[in-house]
Amino acid sequence: MRKYLVACMAGAFLFLGGGFTVSAEGLHREEVLSFVQEALVNQGSISEEVRTKKAIKEKLDTHFSEDFIEKFVEANVVKVNGGFTAYGSDFAPYYIPFFSYDENTKVVYGKGGEFIYVQEEFPVSEDGPVSTGKHVESVTLKKVNNEWKVADVRYESENLK
Repeated sequence: MRKYLVACMAGAFLFLGGGFTVSAEGLHREEVLSFVQEALVNQGSISEEVRTKKAIKEKLDTHFSEDFIEKFVEANVVKVNGGFTAYGSDFAPYYIPFFSYDENTKVVYGKGGEFIYVQEEFPVSEDGPVSTGKHVESVTLKKVNNEWKVADVRYESENLK
């Protein structure tokens, strides 16, 4: 009976507390990967409807730093009839990479706990209209006002450490 009560209380705590949060305490691997996946979905949703630039920036603010949002908007947001949108592509700058989210996706915790790097090495690809050499794509998470935010996305030939 006692185990049942403890299990119920723990479940209620997670339910009422909203489960995992992205806060200053640091994140476990699964939380990091989940956050990065949510950030990718958030970016993709920008192209679903025409919005004001302010609305786009507010939508991105849940996952991205202000500096990153400015770079992303400058590189990807275009004016259309009635507002702004983003046309995604396989090689648009500042988009979260298409990680596999398995053992190939590495999570590296930066010294001092201020940064988390998510990275994956991609092999040579000669499929489709564009070929790529072996490379590493990475996302840098940074603490901003006690919340983790995507601060950078890179395409490099070396792992970050």
